[in-house]
Amino acid sequence: MINDLLSDWLHWWGGTPCFRIYGKGRREQDWRVVSVYATHRRDTDSRWPLCAGTCITWTAEVIVVGWDFAEELLREQADEPASRRRPVEVAGGRIGDLLRRAAAGVADFPGAGEVLAHECGHTWQALRLGPAYLPLVGSVTWFQEGPNPWNRFENEASEEGLFGGLVNRSVCARLMARLASCGRRSSRACTADMLP
Repeated sequence: MINDLLSDWLHWWGGTPCFRIYGKGRREQDWRVVSVYATHRRDTDSRWPLCAGTCITWTAEVIVVGWDFAEELLREQADEPASRRRPVEVAGGRIGDLLRRAAAGVADFPGAGEVLAHECGHTWQALRLGPAYLPLVGSVTWFQEGPNPWNRFENEASEEGLFGGLVNRSVCARLMARLASCGRRSSRACTADMLP
């Protein structure tokens, strides 16, 4: 009930999502459609404390990212698209554990698809925990992954989350225009466009 009310309010407030994705937790049978919204407050170069370069899952239906992350995800998906048959998961089950990632034979740093898979793990938690999700998971999310009891929800999000690709024709016109303009100009000019 709370998840639905907050999701409805966020959809109303956010307007058109940047794009929609298929996401779920490993234990879920069916894929869910999740709206991804973009804001300059979450861009890597944002001046907002605690927001710069972050992605956040508000409910089982809403994830918020920076515009620069949204562009990176689309570029990544153009090269190697995810699908519900071949979803992206967090390699080694951890975003930030270099040893586990090395053992899995992947790059030290996760791609945008892996980060979104982690956020899909949080959407599963939001669905499962209901109104307890934001106070419970939100209060410990800054501790990130690790071996301690307070790292449980971050570890679980990385272990459970699956990103099943973009919903067809869901990418907003504004993001498509940014990508098209960046394709015609230098990377320096594109970086200037990303500033708030």
